[in-house]
Amino acid sequence: MTEERSALKQLIDSGEFLNSFNLDRKTSGLVFDKRTLMSIYELSSREGIDYIDFPISSGKESVVFKAYMKKKPVVLKVYKMSTLKFSNIGIYIEGDYRFSKERINRSNLVFIWAKKEYTNLEATRGAGIACPKPIAYHKNLLLMSYVGTKVSPAPSLRDAVFDPDTVYDKVKDYMRKLYRDAGIVHADLSEYNILYYRKKPYLIDFGQSVSVKHPSADLFLERDVKNITHYFIKLGVQCTPEDLLHYIRSDN
Repeated sequence: MTEERSALKQLIDSGEFLNSFNLDRKTSGLVFDKRTLMSIYELSSREGIDYIDFPISSGKESVVFKAYMKKKPVVLKVYKMSTLKFSNIGIYIEGDYRFSKERINRSNLVFIWAKKEYTNLEATRGAGIACPKPIAYHKNLLLMSYVGTKVSPAPSLRDAVFDPDTVYDKVKDYMRKLYRDAGIVHADLSEYNILYYRKKPYLIDFGQSVSVKHPSADLFLERDVKNITHYFIKLGVQCTPEDLLHYIRSDN
């Protein structure tokens, strides 16, 4: 294993490892430091990633790539080692009993975040909500199913064409199931974190999602509700934050 890792390091230093995954240096420079490249090698060896294609999206905390595993499209989410800071995300980890035993420090914070999103996606799918299927996580990497066509990934609601009333009803149902069945609050839900594919919304970006038992869960839920109703009201849907919040929390 030591010899194998040493050989890999030489490939990384020479740039040959990037070539094997069809990555140019400009793209790899977004997030692929040497530690991340090592992690990609380990994950690809375990899961069978063939190559990494173009970036689907890029944000302050992560870059999302389309990749191929066993000739099928998947998504590889790479959390940035340098920009994910406790001051920004600590509130979403501390207070969530599911991660109370994790030792949180600067070096493993990003690893906990990847594990957290994987766990939240599992809970979301288990509640019957449309979202990417989590496949595996490793260090600062998350592998999940791809949502979209061969040509392009599914657009967010922000860029899609759809019937607002129909989609609002579906999102409203998702939010209730997420809270009552999955036992989590998304905590960053908006038109940017909902994809639209084959006439159905898909929820994404669950890294910050917390247990309903989290001390700030109610605050996060109310924020999600305000974001969603504000967006759909602009599209002409008759809805209010109060009605949506009652629907999510009510037993009926």
